[in-house]
Amino acid sequence: MNRNIEPPITEISRPTLWGHQQITLPNGLEIVYLHDPNQEVFKLDMVVPAGSYNQPQPVVASSMLNMLNEGTRKHTADEIAELFDYHGAYVDFNCGVHKSEISMISLNKYAKETIRMVAEMILESVFPQKELEIYIRNRKQQHLVSIEKTAYLARMEFIYRLYGDTHPYANRFTLEDFDRVTPEILMNFYKERMQASRCRIMLCGNINEGVLREVSEAFAPMGNLPLPETEQFAMHPYAPGRYHVSKPDAVQTSIRIGKSGVSLLDEEYTDFQILNMILGGYFGSRLMSNIREEKGYTYGIGSYNVNLPLAAYWMIATDVNADQAEATIDECMKEIRRLQTEPVPEEELHLVKSYFNGELLRELDGVFAQSDALKHKLNYGTDNTFYFRIIDRIRTCTAEDITRMANKYLRPEEMYIITAGR
Repeated sequence: MNRNIEPPITEISRPTLWGHQQITLPNGLEIVYLHDPNQEVFKLDMVVPAGSYNQPQPVVASSMLNMLNEGTRKHTADEIAELFDYHGAYVDFNCGVHKSEISMISLNKYAKETIRMVAEMILESVFPQKELEIYIRNRKQQHLVSIEKTAYLARMEFIYRLYGDTHPYANRFTLEDFDRVTPEILMNFYKERMQASRCRIMLCGNINEGVLREVSEAFAPMGNLPLPETEQFAMHPYAPGRYHVSKPDAVQTSIRIGKSGVSLLDEEYTDFQILNMILGGYFGSRLMSNIREEKGYTYGIGSYNVNLPLAAYWMIATDVNADQAEATIDECMKEIRRLQTEPVPEEELHLVKSYFNGELLRELDGVFAQSDALKHKLNYGTDNTFYFRIIDRIRTCTAEDITRMANKYLRPEEMYIITAGR
């Protein structure tokens, strides 16, 4: 191999998808798994309908989820932590808007011990008062730290203005809300949302018969009660425009510019993602080149499209010196106008398409990545064949399509411009 000669550039082919299988236990619990016999470990993701959208009052969903390893009928918090540590297992909790997840990575040879403990946390948690008090004290301290950060204030203000005061997507809460959380409230939400088998278990790695048997036996006791009817909340957005969160002692000003986005299943999703990448979706984007590299206003700036089951939003995010906030906003609008009026050069479009293809391949690199991707797509009623449609559309998207997307979706009069700082 002559390393002085660069390899030829070839078009990226379709990725190979890992086949997934599905079984349903008698209690209705759904198990989806991707088997790779070459692995020595497996990952278990328990996806439960217990997000912040469903909680009876603020911070209940996240508190309930993060208290699952703080004590069960059979084990204390220390014993649970020691068991996972002794067997080399990693456990994580993630509270989402509509769904929450309990994730575990474990060696196959300890599948029985680790799976049984996860099931015990989901079936037999007790939410002890002492541990809850410690948790609440820590969360209150974290909240006090967060509200000192302009980035946090700007993001929360943006979501609040976009969805309105009362919608769960705004996720507004105060320090006093933490004091209203009790073991009884957590237990009621836990029984309502965790112990009814309206859940999905994702398994990936070396999912042999032993792992499947352990999962099936451990979660067989889950109930089969129906979930309560989900309340429908109306969105009452504020009028687009300028909003400021005052923080006089802040050194930097955080900027958020955005509006409603494009949903995952929309026919124009791929075109919009390409548009977003050109503007601010990767390190070589126009916003980075202009505002970081040329102007030196910020260390980093980016834009992204966030999907939620009931809505999507798009946002530009950056932090700058307070004296340069207005100039930064002006430059963002300037780059948007360029995309609306000037066709994207073919070389730039080709580069972004290649980057986008690479990101898709990274999302599907190996059985664990494919399981994470599938877990997300199943929540939207699709699967990983979704990526084939994206890749096919990337090939045919043109500069004219990007201009059309910019004029359709990036209208300044529809945008919320949020600043937080002095």
